[in-house]
Amino acid sequence: MEINRILEKVNEILPPEPAVRFSFVKEKTGLFDSKVGGTPYFPKNMEYPCGKSGSFKDQPLILLAQLNFEQIPHIPDFPEKGILQFFIAGDDLYGMASECFGEALAVQNNFRVIYHENIISDETELLSADEIPVYSGEEKIYLPFSGEYRLVPGKPENVTVTYQDFRFEDAFVKCFNEVSDEKIENLYDLDDDVFEELHENITYSTLTGGYPAFTQEDPRSSSLGDCSVLLFELDSALGNDSSIDIMWGDSGTGTFFIPRENLKNLDFSRVVYNYDCY
Repeated sequence: MEINRILEKVNEILPPEPAVRFSFVKEKTGLFDSKVGGTPYFPKNMEYPCGKSGSFKDQPLILLAQLNFEQIPHIPDFPEKGILQFFIAGDDLYGMASECFGEALAVQNNFRVIYHENIISDETELLSADEIPVYSGEEKIYLPFSGEYRLVPGKPENVTVTYQDFRFEDAFVKCFNEVSDEKIENLYDLDDDVFEELHENITYSTLTGGYPAFTQEDPRSSSLGDCSVLLFELDSALGNDSSIDIMWGDSGTGTFFIPRENLKNLDFSRVVYNYDCY
């Protein structure tokens, strides 16, 4: 089976996407840093994001991550300046919609994506750590991280699509049937060794841009196909550094997607948020 030849043809249909991967450094972070957790950059004259349902109704959301694009190498269609933030509820679904599929995943009830296009440098105009609103309810707080971590960007790279992307199957079946005498209708028709080879192409990491990696399946296969760009993916930190405590359930990932035109227009009102795990 000429699997590499087939994948080359798939890459013509779904070209590699530019991305920046991040590594983690456990340390105290500043208000302007790209980071996971910690005190968010937040102007005093803005309304702080709160939840809209469940135990976090009217309760302040919690900073999951923020990206300062002035600290990150630029990739096409992404901002060149400003700070992008991801806030979530600390409930048992980390702020993801309880329906877990379809348009509900794009409704920013218990998560919020906020973009600050022009960064205020005067810290007296920003909320301090003591001024950030905190949860005052009685339920236990669940978060996919403990502590705070500076996000260190790598150099831009091109990331190829994997079989987990909802667009992959149609492209692969088309290319497979063009190359092989044997015809298939879906990925389940493949031999186990071929499917295993596809699985080996998956790299789990934390990145902006590129293609996603899931532990279950792509939630966009229903009505969310317009959200084609991976805005941000935060992976469970599974490595040799025991000081990094980032874990989505049982070794999962958290992903955010956006329509490309929305991203170009700096419009973050339509973002899909999904988390899954083993």
